[in-house]
Amino acid sequence: MAIEWTEERVAALETPQIKNLRENALKRDVAALAEICTAELAKRNADKPRRIGQPRSEAKQFEHDMADQIAAVGKTLAEKYDLSEATAKAKSEGVKGFKAHKLLDSKGSAKLGGMQRDGSVAVDRYISYRRGKDIVTLSVFLLKDQPLESHEFQVIAPLAMLDGGKPVAEIRPTATPAQKQSADGGLAFKDLDSAAAAFDAVLAKIAA
Repeated sequence: MAIEWTEERVAALETPQIKNLRENALKRDVAALAEICTAELAKRNADKPRRIGQPRSEAKQFEHDMADQIAAVGKTLAEKYDLSEATAKAKSEGVKGFKAHKLLDSKGSAKLGGMQRDGSVAVDRYISYRRGKDIVTLSVFLLKDQPLESHEFQVIAPLAMLDGGKPVAEIRPTATPAQKQSADGGLAFKDLDSAAAAFDAVLAKIAA
């Protein structure tokens, strides 16, 4: 015996089931059932076409890929050192205004830096760790209106912790006083492996 499809029966179905039922009704030329399905889908706002996202530009894809690569370095080092917020807080007791840094952003990628946030550079994505008054970061950095290949990987940390470090003002000469940097020293690299090794060396000191 064929099922008598009423509005109530259709309404009791899950949305994918209603869509399949409508498709079958249209194939069998059962217009009344197709109309019931369409009406129920309209109530659920389920017939809107999905918005197709615009493909990323080359620059945005570069930023996305670099942010994920830096995050991968952070995840590896988090297995080597205890970079948890709880430990950072425990080891920073007595430091006024201490706030632990999340190593990664909420999506597990590199965080968005302030200089990119305010539009003064094209790319500023980073991971960071803080213990006490000291902050260390690993970032990918690209100035505005520069080709993608001119990007740098930068390690920013207290100058005393860096082997061969330079004043941060030399590493980021376009930074204004309002764009306060996380530490007074830095190193710049053209390849991520070298930057990751320098960041690892700094973490070994700060997380000891």
